[in-house]
Amino acid sequence: MGRGTGIGVDTGGTYTDAVIYDFEEQKILGAAKALTTRQDLSLGILEALDKLPPELLGSAELIALSTTLATNACIEGKGGRAKLVFLGGDEKVINEFGGKYGLPPAEDIYIQESYAAFSGEIEREPDWELYKAGIKARFDHLDGAGILEIYAMKNNAVLEKKAKELFQRVYDIPVVCGHELFSGLNCLQRASGVLINAQLFPVIGEFLDAIKKAMAERDIKAAVVIVRSDGTLMSEEFAALRPVETLLCGPAASIAGGIWLSKTPNCVIIDMGGTTTDMALVKDAVPVKAEEGVSVGKWRTFVQGFSIKTFGLGGDSAVHYNETRIVLEDYRVVPLCVAGAAYPSVVAGLRKLMDSPVPHDLYLHEHYLLVRDIGDEERYTEREKRFCEALRKGPLILRDAAAAAATDIYNLRVSRLVREGVVQICGLTPTDIMHIRGDFSAYSGEAALLGARYAAYNLGISVEDLCDRIYDEVKRKLYLNIVKLLLENQDRRYREMGGDMERFILQGYEPAGGIVSLAYKTDFALVGIGAPVRIFLADVAKLLGTRAVIPEHFEVANALGAVVGKIYVSYPVKVRPNYSFSGLDSYTVFGFSGNRVFKTLAEAEDFAAAEARAGAYAEAVKRGAGGEIALSCEVDTSNAETRGALLYLGTTVTGHAVAAPVF
Repeated sequence: MGRGTGIGVDTGGTYTDAVIYDFEEQKILGAAKALTTRQDLSLGILEALDKLPPELLGSAELIALSTTLATNACIEGKGGRAKLVFLGGDEKVINEFGGKYGLPPAEDIYIQESYAAFSGEIEREPDWELYKAGIKARFDHLDGAGILEIYAMKNNAVLEKKAKELFQRVYDIPVVCGHELFSGLNCLQRASGVLINAQLFPVIGEFLDAIKKAMAERDIKAAVVIVRSDGTLMSEEFAALRPVETLLCGPAASIAGGIWLSKTPNCVIIDMGGTTTDMALVKDAVPVKAEEGVSVGKWRTFVQGFSIKTFGLGGDSAVHYNETRIVLEDYRVVPLCVAGAAYPSVVAGLRKLMDSPVPHDLYLHEHYLLVRDIGDEERYTEREKRFCEALRKGPLILRDAAAAAATDIYNLRVSRLVREGVVQICGLTPTDIMHIRGDFSAYSGEAALLGARYAAYNLGISVEDLCDRIYDEVKRKLYLNIVKLLLENQDRRYREMGGDMERFILQGYEPAGGIVSLAYKTDFALVGIGAPVRIFLADVAKLLGTRAVIPEHFEVANALGAVVGKIYVSYPVKVRPNYSFSGLDSYTVFGFSGNRVFKTLAEAEDFAAAEARAGAYAEAVKRGAGGEIALSCEVDTSNAETRGALLYLGTTVTGHAVAAPVF
């Protein structure tokens, strides 16, 4: 990486972390944390940077970024407004199978006949006049768009390119085609990645703008790179156009940082943040990779990355209750302790609530907080605008929020404002319980206690019992997902078991009793990173008969993982046989520069190898690689046995490029 220093910055849903790292000595020179400021991400970034040694900031040669903003947007169902153009899509197929990949119903996708055959041959041009009229009618007020043609991987994506050109004549918003992102043949899986890429344009764009603003204010002139889902690096320009590559950016950085810090070759890395927990299995110091592309929440994509299990559990998970049961939701809220420290009105509202508490099915202790001013944006209703205007003076408790929206607590409809990050809910969380139990004390303990008292009152239990049950629920969810990860990696058939598997696993967590009991054990250590995990991991490790490792600087592993990464590219090129009635006639190479047909396999594979290297090199340069780029190639031939003979099915030639980022 050179002989200087680099800065690593990780912006999560709750905290922003920063480290400054000496590449030559391979050690951390400073580390810092600050709250992530959703209303202006640059404020949290600046606060973290200002806690690093000031004399080292200006001399940094590289600033490497990671973030869980994309991951959290997928888990929480947030992100920008976007639509997908699907040329050649089938409404029936999309409605029947698209949901398995995260796609919306066909009615929410612009579908038009492409007139392309299965071979990729274009039988006639699509009706481009119909296309232009269709996008003009359906693509207003969007943050981004994606374009996919069903057989683009077989015809050099000529229709996707034409559709993009026409789209850009009408709209000045980011738009990316499927062929620019993925080479996989499954059109629904490609569509999933293309659509989520469009939804993430504003999410990653806002993050990169905040970084630039912070760097300018502190006169930092370092090169900027960002972590991909496989732990490697790419340039900021590349990330801005392909934000889907950051889908597991934060988790991948935390895995890399956890391996570097713990020096534990066989382990499960567990990164618990404010919103989500990310886990990965590490064998012989190498993270296990996703075999068929990254999946996050409902989305299944072709994004290449580590096999990371991400689920909604963090310090800021919303604590709700249903009759006598504690529920930790998959989404985050602003902890009452944090809101109470920033806004005295939150503490006042909770005091008033507890002066004469009334049991209720709704969570009357929750507040609504304005994060972003929507002004006169046309896409919001007058009621939504009035509601936001009422929040300008500070957060409002549920009853007051409903009154501000001219409705009652049963008919308050602000889910769109919450989903789009305009408004945040403030509620009871594990972070509040940490304040009550003395495990954390940075914010308002009174706000945390008042919220817990109201929840305990509704459940008919003591605050102490409530705290015990919430902590136990955190450990239960950790245990469940750790065991699930281990079993699924041991035998992939466990992946198909769903809810039945969860009930089976939890028999190992519950107290022994009945006719039979279960106990799961592992030799893999549990490595904990992320601020809250230290409180819970030792008990979970004991249940699994292993040890918990909490390394030094565990709380900033994400930022460290960002700065120690490299740029690594794999570029696959396919060779496909062309059979006729007379036998095997020729071979088609689907290459970097285009498709070519050869009479012999040797010629085809030689050309494929050159194309794979060229593709890997070009992709590495796009991602920000400089200096010496190491290139290599591997060949994987597929055959099937039939009637005692081998039938050639094809060859995949994969080019690899490894390099350091330019700085």
